[in-house]
Amino acid sequence: MRFRQCLALLLLAFPAARAQDERRVVSPDGRLEFRIFVAQPEPGALYRLGYRLLVAGKPAIETSFLGLDIHNQEPVLCENVGLINSSAGTGDGYRWLIANYMQNGSLGRLVNLEIRVWNDGAAFRYVLPRSTPLEDLLIDDELTEFDLAQARIDTASTIPLPFVARGPGIGWVAIAEAHTAGYPQTQLFRTRGNILVTHLSPLPNDFGISLEGHTPFTTPWRVILIGADRERVTGSPVLNQLNR
Repeated sequence: MRFRQCLALLLLAFPAARAQDERRVVSPDGRLEFRIFVAQPEPGALYRLGYRLLVAGKPAIETSFLGLDIHNQEPVLCENVGLINSSAGTGDGYRWLIANYMQNGSLGRLVNLEIRVWNDGAAFRYVLPRSTPLEDLLIDDELTEFDLAQARIDTASTIPLPFVARGPGIGWVAIAEAHTAGYPQTQLFRTRGNILVTHLSPLPNDFGISLEGHTPFTTPWRVILIGADRERVTGSPVLNQLNR
């Protein structure tokens, strides 16, 4: 019995240990590494798309999970997905990866993740190709997590973007977004410990729906910036490049 209890605790603490379809993107200088994979948030839960961000081997973002809550459709988009294919390359000061997924048991819902990694930060966004179940797109909320590992968070439960915190052993970490016209206002909510989750402002009088649109559709970039001091992360040129 004690062995089973210990095993359950280990599975909860290290969900990425059983990660599937892992892909990695490393910054040009080799210091930052973004890992994307499919793993269980907890025993018994559906497998879900997740990621980690390491700085010189130390976690800036621990295992965090991704998802979009589509109106009147289950499960959450990014749950129960399988990797179809991926491609990688080099851009202007960054390396990139595009990973394409299909959601099993959902009539073929598709979701892609586009990732870019610079020497001082990483960014990712959801890209939704046209598919019959998502041709008319209604999003209730975005469920992107940021587990800030050992960063110090002294703030209320509702947090506006950008958010900046000190990460022991890695410097400073900022979470920001590159603006996309027509996308709902985004805030972060602190759920437990150091885990922050995105939340979209709902449309007025629209039963909790935050966005109405059509596929193909691309969300704003979710940006994680790393720097030796606060001024460096808040003044990073990465956001200017993404906002062009």
